[in-house]
Amino acid sequence: MNVLPLYVLADRSGSMAETAGSVTAIEVVNTVLRELLARLAKDPTIRRAVRLSVISFAEDARVDLPLTSLSSTTAVPDLEASGPTSFAMVFEATAHTVAHDLAALGPAARPPLVFMLTDGRPTAHRDRAAGWYAEHQALLTSAGPERRVLLVPYGYGRVDPRTLASIAADPSAAYLAGRSDSPAQAIERFAELVFGSVARSVAMDSEQVVQPPGTERPYDPDY
Repeated sequence: MNVLPLYVLADRSGSMAETAGSVTAIEVVNTVLRELLARLAKDPTIRRAVRLSVISFAEDARVDLPLTSLSSTTAVPDLEASGPTSFAMVFEATAHTVAHDLAALGPAARPPLVFMLTDGRPTAHRDRAAGWYAEHQALLTSAGPERRVLLVPYGYGRVDPRTLASIAADPSAAYLAGRSDSPAQAIERFAELVFGSVARSVAMDSEQVVQPPGTERPYDPDY
């Protein structure tokens, strides 16, 4: 069975410190990531096929969980929210990470699945000064000509729908939380997006994206 590299990009900018019910949004993210990891590891087929990495971003980006096998002992450090949002930094860091990981896995690895959670738009100085297009394109091609990265963004809160749609490797694979969702519900739907897509991808032996119930497409004219 060929390895499926899975990357979760988690926004930890300052806006994620805002409340989401009785806790903050970043606390919900931490809980959801732990639950998602446990759910993925519980399925024996997914556990054998998938390798997971978590990369968080604000004004910087860092690899919080290097690409690793799923097991009951796998853990992601708790994230803390602060600072502006840089898409350029997370795209650049993920491109480097994907290229490094695929070189280690070898040619039998499947094309990577990359899911991005964000509640806003790029506000860091680097993005406002030079944009993030070059870094975005570098990420999409970082797996090489035969293994294009499938980047799937998911947004809620103050995220700009047009920006979100422009991030997706496939314009049909970008999603927004339902307008009536609370922040906590929105983040939980992200976990459903990741799990449902990974489960289908492993079962079908090809990269699949499954839209969670209650979410919207950012190019929907009625949104």
